[in-house]
Parts: sequence; C-alpha cells; structure tokens
Amino acid sequence: MDQETDFIRSELPDVKCIVQNECWLEGERRGETVDMHDPEIQKRVADIILGGAGEYLRSKQHAKED
Repeated sequence: MDQETDFIRSELPDVKCIVQNECWLEGERRGETVDMHDPEIQKRVADIILGGAGEYLRSKQHAKED
C-alpha cells in the first residue's frame, strides 16, 4: 500500500466521528433521527473537512508520526 492510502485510512476514525456528530446535531434540529447519507449531512461534513478541519487532522497525524 502507498503512503497516501495509509494516511487517508488513518483519518477515517476522525471523519466517522464528524459524521456521527453532524447526524446528531441535525437530528436535534429536526427532532428526528437523520441518516448519514442525508444530503445535508454530506454537505456539512464536506464543508467541515474542506474548511479547515482537514488541515487540523493532517497536522494531528503528522504530530503522531514525529
């Protein structure tokens, strides 16, 4: 396996946590359970990861490697 694939796999638990948190938050807003495949959840998760959390996760991973 290449280094990039290993790196992406190392971020999956953090991404899973973000998805779970967003499902919970949206469920609180709507007053019902929200599926992780809901378009609003997918949009929010993408915004979080692309909007800065992705950089945080990458720096966190680099700190573990050092």
